[in-house]
Amino acid sequence: MMSMTDYAGIAGLIAAAAVAIWMLRNHRTVATTARNARHRGSPTLRLPRPAHPERASSRR
Repeated sequence: MMSMTDYAGIAGLIAAAAVAIWMLRNHRTVATTARNARHRGSPTLRLPRPAHPERASSRR
């Protein structure tokens, strides 16, 4: 006879497997969406360049 902790452990394993499958499937769709969006000219996560880098480098 299985105890309550056995049932909880099995349920946890099933839930973890379901979450892992969901994340893998979701990651694939997010990656393709991001790849397609980048080609459409959406902004990337680049930091803004300083306007005058020579002035910034001489400051100490």
